[in-house]
Amino acid sequence: MIVFREMMLSDVEQISAMEEAYFSMPWSKQALSEAAAGDQTFYMVAEDMADGRIVAYCGQYCIMGEGDINQVAVHEAYRRQGIAARLLQDFMQESEKRGVRAFTLEVRVSNTAAIRLYESCGFQIEGTRKGFYDKPKEDAYIMWKR
Repeated sequence: MIVFREMMLSDVEQISAMEEAYFSMPWSKQALSEAAAGDQTFYMVAEDMADGRIVAYCGQYCIMGEGDINQVAVHEAYRRQGIAARLLQDFMQESEKRGVRAFTLEVRVSNTAAIRLYESCGFQIEGTRKGFYDKPKEDAYIMWKR
């Protein structure tokens, strides 16, 4: 059974391993720890209760009623099971309870699976950031859900 809950400091080790595995510019353990404890940040995880494994996570900075989603990842063994969509829906509902009224994120223009996921959750492409990503250099779509 997968449980969706707020991230705890004890989750940082597993999330850091996922960052290293899936992102060309991963966040450090220190940055993740600061995000977990921050006043203007909010993170949720999906945990497989069978073994305690963190299988997905999502996080944002919250500024003046807007959530800037900066991380969404799902462990490769758990992809295509609807976990990301469920996590994002729960994440946005909980964020709205905390006063977030709109959400934004950037996504690589080549990441069609993520773009489809975000669109299915109500996000729309509203712009492009040229050369936003490094390793490899790539543009990003700016997506919003208002």
